[in-house]
Amino acid sequence: MLENPTSVTVLKSFPFRAGALLFAIAAVGTAISLMVQAHLGVAPADVFTTGGAKQLGIAVGTMGWLSGAFFTVLAIAVKRFPSWGTLIGSVLVGQVVNIVLPLVAEPEQLVWRITMMLGGMALLYFGITVGVATTLGTGPMELLMLGLHDKGLSMQVARWGIEVVIVTGGILLGGEIGAGTILFVLLTGPVLARTLPPMVRFMGTEVMTPPAALDA
Repeated sequence: MLENPTSVTVLKSFPFRAGALLFAIAAVGTAISLMVQAHLGVAPADVFTTGGAKQLGIAVGTMGWLSGAFFTVLAIAVKRFPSWGTLIGSVLVGQVVNIVLPLVAEPEQLVWRITMMLGGMALLYFGITVGVATTLGTGPMELLMLGLHDKGLSMQVARWGIEVVIVTGGILLGGEIGAGTILFVLLTGPVLARTLPPMVRFMGTEVMTPPAALDA
C-alpha cells in the first residue's frame, strides 16, 4: 500500500526540540516532587532513588544523579548511547527535584494526596514522552528500554522488566512504595507505547533507530 503523502512528517528545528527538552526536564523534576510529597507511592525509579537517598543520607535529587549514571551505563551496554541532552538532563532533573521538593507541601486530606499523585504521574508521562521524542535527551531508563526493544523485546515488556528490577532494589533500600508505584508499573509500558508514536510524528524524529553517541 502506498503511503499517504500527507502522513509525511517534518523534523522540528533544533531550537524547537531543545526548548521542548528543557520543558520536559522541568516537567519530570516537578512530577517527581509531586509524587514524593503525595506519599502514596512514587515511580519505580524513584523508589530506588528515595531508598538510596535514605541509606546514603543525601538529597533525593542527588541520588537521582547517581542512579541516572547507573542506568546510562546499562543503556550503553545494550548499544543505546546517550546524547548530550541525556547527560545534561540527568543533572538538571535532579537539580529541579532538589529545588521543587522543599516547596511542595504534603496535603493532609487523602483526596488531595491522590490528586497530587495522579497529577504528578500524568505530568511525568508527558515529560518522558516529550523528552524521548525530541531525541536530544532521552532519559537513562528510556534509553535502556529502547535498547532492550532493539534486542527484540516489546516496549511494554522491556519497561516492565526494568521497573520490576528497580522496584525490588528500591524496596531493599527502604524506598517509598505504595499504590502509586504499582499503578505506575502497570501503566507505564502501555502508556508510553501509545503516547510515543504520535509525539514522535509531531517532532518528526525516529526513536526506534539508535542514534550515534552524543549526536543531536
